[in-house]
Parts: sequence; structure tokens; C-alpha cells
Amino acid sequence: MSYVEVTNLAKRFDSTPVFKEINFTINKGEFITLLGPSGCGKSTLLRCIAGLNSVDNGSILVDGEDITSLPAQRRGIAMVFQSYALFPNMTVTDNIAFGLKMQKLSSDEIQRRVREGIEMVELNGREDHYPHQLSGGQRQRVALARSLVMQPRILLLDEPLSALDAKIRKNLREQIRLIQQELNLTTIFVTHDQEEALTMSDRIFLMNSGQIVQSGSAEEIYTEPADAFVASFIGNYNLLQAEQARAMLGLDTQLKVAIRPESILISSLSPVDTRSHYSQPISGTVKSSMLLGNVIRYRMDTDNGELVVDLLNRSSERLVSRGTQLELQVNMDEVREVA
Repeated sequence: MSYVEVTNLAKRFDSTPVFKEINFTINKGEFITLLGPSGCGKSTLLRCIAGLNSVDNGSILVDGEDITSLPAQRRGIAMVFQSYALFPNMTVTDNIAFGLKMQKLSSDEIQRRVREGIEMVELNGREDHYPHQLSGGQRQRVALARSLVMQPRILLLDEPLSALDAKIRKNLREQIRLIQQELNLTTIFVTHDQEEALTMSDRIFLMNSGQIVQSGSAEEIYTEPADAFVASFIGNYNLLQAEQARAMLGLDTQLKVAIRPESILISSLSPVDTRSHYSQPISGTVKSSMLLGNVIRYRMDTDNGELVVDLLNRSSERLVSRGTQLELQVNMDEVREVA
């Protein structure tokens, strides 16, 4: 039996639908990411699960209990917001202890849980600091600890990393994932950042215009996009119109074709691949090149449109200047037709 069951969920603001007929299940201990562009309904869906927004139709069950009409404080669900929502006049300790005091737990139990929470998010030595004395990443860790000490049935994270710089985001997302796995805590994470979704999730629910358009593991979503929207949102797929695919690759198709940048070989820079699952050579001219750390990304002009090509950056000699003519080959086993 699934731990979380959402059935035919619908929400609108006035006459404007946010989402309708949302259906999914989550197993206990899963890390689920709601991924999608701004305005697709993912944060509203999270707030409906938390009980911060009502729903117009459908049901939400947690561990067999129907919580659809329960007030937020009785759902056993904790939520971490992008804005931290800390009390500025309270120390780290008092912020973390606040919800426990509202539950009227014993002083010893509160102290024990707060101490464990501080250790879990590695804020030892900052117990008496106020929010204004902490960095953004430290404040978000306080907010996370405040939720974890409540021992929630479900943890909801609403874009908690989007206000942080890149290095802190990477470190904190790794810490969140480790804590979640250690506690076996059922977690739903909202983001519009595909890298966060791909690196953190057990499964991704990709949303667009109020609908879950595809769900699956990071590998499934990345390698098997369900349609052109998914291909355009995940990774940096090349999307070719049917006529381009027919002319460039000799495919007999009436659909759009999606090709990952790493599925294209620059045969001028690598040994020519004569295996049957590679296309015939395609002539291209370097339009631009971009060094992305361990990857070099080329934009190539061909007779049938532009292609983005990713190569591993094995040495600086591989960086080819603008205007250079090269030959490309596409791994046909990794070409996907999409609606």
C-alpha cells in the first residue's frame, strides 16, 4: 500500500484553474521532486498537501488516513519555505524549539530534540545566534532543523535553495538528501531547477500547466522524454522538426525528434565511428563554444539547422574556434521521437 495517495485533486483561484485531476502515489521514505516552470502549479499543490490551501475536489491520504479536510496543524506534515520564516527575535535554539513548545512537550524532551536537530544540520556552536547573525545557508538549516525535530510524517520543501548561491546550494542539497535517507523521511521537494531534481530525487513529477506530464526516475525522465515539452525542459535536448530529422538523419518520421547533446560525436575530433547505429557524417560549422568545467558545449550550424554538442573536456586542445568546419555523427540508438 502506498504511503501517500493523491486522487483527482483539483484547485482553482476564483475561476482560474491551477490544476485538476492530479493523481499520484508515493512510497514511504521516497524523495519526490515536483519539477516545472514558474506558474505550473507545483507550489500550490505542495500547499494543498500541507493544508495551507484548501482543495476544490479530490482526496489526500497519508498512511491510509484521509487528511483532505484536516487543518494543517493536525496533518503531521512539516514545511520548509524559501524565505526561512524564522523569528528574528529568537535564537537558533528558540527557533528550533518553538513548535515543540507549542506541543507542550517536557523540557527534557525539547532539549533532547533541539540538540539532535542542531547536530543533524551541523550548527553546533551557533545555538545562541540570532537569524541576522547567520548566513543564508545557516538560516535555511535552522528552518530545516525546526521541521525535522517535529518528527513529521512528511517533509515538504518549497524551493528552499533558490535564494542561495551556487556553492551553498550544492552543499545544502547534499546535506538534505543525506538526512532524508538517514531518517527514511517521506519528502516532497519543489523546484524549477532541473539539476536539483536530477541529483536529489528518487522520482520526479514533471509538471506543466497544472498537469503532471511525466513521472519517473531521473534517468527515465532524462533519457525517455514523453513529449517535446519534457525534452525542452530537461537537459539541453536538440529538438528537430520532422522535416529536419528526415533531411539530416534520413529518418522516416512525422514527429519531432529529440537528441541529447552528448549523443552527438564530433568525428573530426574523435575516431570515426562506422557502427551501424551512428548516422552518416553531418557537416557543421562551429557557431560558438562554451567551457562548462568538465564539458565543452558547441553550437553547430548545419544545412538543416543548429545542433548543440557536448564533449568531455579532456584537454584545452579540444576547444575549437568559431568558424571551424567539423563533421558530426549522431548515435541513432539515442534519438527519440516526441509528440
